[in-house]
Amino acid sequence: MHQHRHAMQVKRPFTLLFLFVALLLLLAACGGTATQGGSSAPKLAAKQVLTFPNVGTTDPNQLDPAQGPDSNSGVVVSMIYSGLVRSDKNLNVIPDQATWDISSDGKVYTFHLKHNITFADGTPVTAQSYIYTWTRALLPAITSPIASFFEAPIVGADALSNGKAKTLTGVKAIDNYTLQVTLTQQTPYFLEDLTTSLFDPLNQNVVNQLGKNWSQNIAGNVGSGIGTGPFIVKEWDHNVKMILVPNPNYYGNKTKLSEVDMYFVSDPSTAYKSYRANQYNFVWNITATDQQLAASLPGFTRVSLLQTDLLFFDNTKAPFNNPAVRQAFAYATDRNTLVKAVFKNTALAAPTIIPPGMPGYQPNYVGLPYNQAKAKALLQSAYPDISKVPPISFSFPSSQVTPDEAAVLQQMWQNALGIQVKLRSVELNAYNQETANHQIQFGFTQWGADFPDPYDWLALNLTSTAPNNNGQWSNATFDQTIAQAETMTGSARLALYNKAEQIAITDVGWLPLDHQAMAAIIPSYLQGISLNGGGLYFGDWSNVSLLQH
Repeated sequence: MHQHRHAMQVKRPFTLLFLFVALLLLLAACGGTATQGGSSAPKLAAKQVLTFPNVGTTDPNQLDPAQGPDSNSGVVVSMIYSGLVRSDKNLNVIPDQATWDISSDGKVYTFHLKHNITFADGTPVTAQSYIYTWTRALLPAITSPIASFFEAPIVGADALSNGKAKTLTGVKAIDNYTLQVTLTQQTPYFLEDLTTSLFDPLNQNVVNQLGKNWSQNIAGNVGSGIGTGPFIVKEWDHNVKMILVPNPNYYGNKTKLSEVDMYFVSDPSTAYKSYRANQYNFVWNITATDQQLAASLPGFTRVSLLQTDLLFFDNTKAPFNNPAVRQAFAYATDRNTLVKAVFKNTALAAPTIIPPGMPGYQPNYVGLPYNQAKAKALLQSAYPDISKVPPISFSFPSSQVTPDEAAVLQQMWQNALGIQVKLRSVELNAYNQETANHQIQFGFTQWGADFPDPYDWLALNLTSTAPNNNGQWSNATFDQTIAQAETMTGSARLALYNKAEQIAITDVGWLPLDHQAMAAIIPSYLQGISLNGGGLYFGDWSNVSLLQH
């Protein structure tokens, strides 16, 4: 995912802090997913085919976990891969393929793999499968935007990603079913880190057989053996739909579904209308406008996400290489009006990057609040004659920013700064490619938690060397503060992350806009699917079924 664009991440991570966010943020009276009523057990529908839209994408463009799948690709990734651990609905880490012991100094993790696990084609999964996968992700040739950060705690990861070593020295197979991982220092979030798909084992035979673009060819006989998850890809009609069927060799409880038909629908309003026309079993990622009517429908549910919408600037060229200009845009952005006018109060204004419910959240930090006079003064400190400001284009992914939201932002900037910003809407996959290539002057991104730690927000996106640093923002004090935080634990560590976040906000490495919620309609006849802080949550697929209705 270039800008690890977790629009609506279908993932796994957390702690009980999540429950705090649920209480703090219940943004509306909302119906939860209905449970089975009556005393007699409900009967299953004769046809167990789940049909739903993958809302916000034209096609999943990244099914290689090393490439950091965006949230839409993540829906598929969560179905075809699985790993050592996973997250439950409240985002706590639970065992999946292994149990573990941790040494007294917190640096050595020993994972005991279950013996009956195979890839979907029947190839056994061993400790060596994990060593292959984790090593591959770090190889310079793979150019993973996330591996060097997610694997950073492991001894030898740095040398491997820098091309100075060929092996990942901190990971050893004691025997076929015992994987030992040695860390450079105690890492409080390491197990949560492992819930990300980057660490899920890949079938080396399949990768070798399919070659360079293997992840685009995982439908059919060879490719379907790539992972260990509950499903395999039977057909992939690119830009239209994907058909998934149960993995015949899955080690977990088998799903009752015979098939999942997933349609790619870029426009959320189109997906909602199609649901109303009975084309899908459920719909998610409902826009704020559609939610006004959807909220009265049976099965409507809305949950606060551990996600922030943010703006970034190309820090390498005028006008945004001047911090005063970035600050001018921050003070010119009226988040409260945005949340009210555009999101109809379904989101929260975000003075901070890290959202409520995350460790390191700063509830009392006001950041750079809306102030027209301050905005204008800052712009004029850089450009006394504002007609000399270079032309500015604001680019955004069409599936994540509505024309209405873009127009409201454009009007705010014009009112406060007296300059016309050109709007440019781009299809999501093309947009992700442009952000990865640093082709965007002024852009939009969304970040959702991979795991419950500020490292995932700040180090992964804003340090000078972070591959996800789309605006190439660089601040030496910020980098030093993060490096220092990583040598600490507990409250001392979080205090340094608080300081780092304040530097990033003041110097406008990122301009936070809002913390989103997600809305869905999940009718009562559909069991086992819900929303959580990461978005759409499937959990254990053996619980997913369609009842007679």
